[in-house]
Amino acid sequence: MSKFVNIASVMLAVSPEFQGCAKREEFLKKGRGVLESLEGYGLDLVVFPESMLGAQTLEQAEELDSPGDLLKMYMAFAEKEKCHVAGSLRCSENGNVYNSLAFIGPDGAPLGVYHKVNLTLGAIDKGETSGSSAVVVETAIGRLGGVICFDLNFEDLRKEYKALKPDILAFSSMYHGGLMQDMWAYDCRSFFVGSLPFLGGGILDPFGRALKLTDCYTSVARATVNLDRAMVHLDCNRDKFAAIEKKYLGEVIVDTPPNIGPALIYSLTEKRTAMDIVEEFKLELLDDYLDRSLNANAENRG
Repeated sequence: MSKFVNIASVMLAVSPEFQGCAKREEFLKKGRGVLESLEGYGLDLVVFPESMLGAQTLEQAEELDSPGDLLKMYMAFAEKEKCHVAGSLRCSENGNVYNSLAFIGPDGAPLGVYHKVNLTLGAIDKGETSGSSAVVVETAIGRLGGVICFDLNFEDLRKEYKALKPDILAFSSMYHGGLMQDMWAYDCRSFFVGSLPFLGGGILDPFGRALKLTDCYTSVARATVNLDRAMVHLDCNRDKFAAIEKKYLGEVIVDTPPNIGPALIYSLTEKRTAMDIVEEFKLELLDDYLDRSLNANAENRG
């Protein structure tokens, strides 16, 4: 069944002239201002950039069960707008300080937290602790995973997420990542929401195509996505696409981008899911097809 989700990616930074307490207050002020501007849009998820760490020193790290100003800001908006928030913060846990992404539910309560697995050497030297694994949080809108900045460079973490099958990856960062954003979206078969302190963040589909980006005119990228999807390969499947589209005219989309090989099946109705279409027409999912090809080649080697 169609599952439409309204997403916003926030671009937020403050001038370098702000230092110490003034810098913290400016980040909180700007954060509250952005959230106030997003009230009334019916959003389901808002993602904040890693630059929000500028509102905290290591000593000001917050605990999920004892929130400070930053967590309270995220929680208040989530509860007021009945929205999910993926909020960047320094999180204190068991005496350690992590660079984290907290997932807040529509009741304003934390649903879970991802701790950045791959810190920069500078962050380690400053006293931050590295997280241990990928995290996917089950929510009312879908399965949310967290990725932070330098993480994007590491294939092992991406493989963990691929196995966990997130619907949306929330990427909170201080760098863009370039083609790595596209690779993560495609490899994990998920929507990808990049939130940055500068231009070029936004929302990508599972092929890594931009749906909406921040730019010099747009400080918040908003898009509606349909999470009811299935990715299949063209091989063994493409001859069935016309029959699917004709039978369910206007109720199913077969999205076949150029130059890559797979297609996305979307259901636009409450009558059936994308996986119902896969089963009815005996389509083979992309990952199943690739696994079958790997096994066949292994058996075929001399």
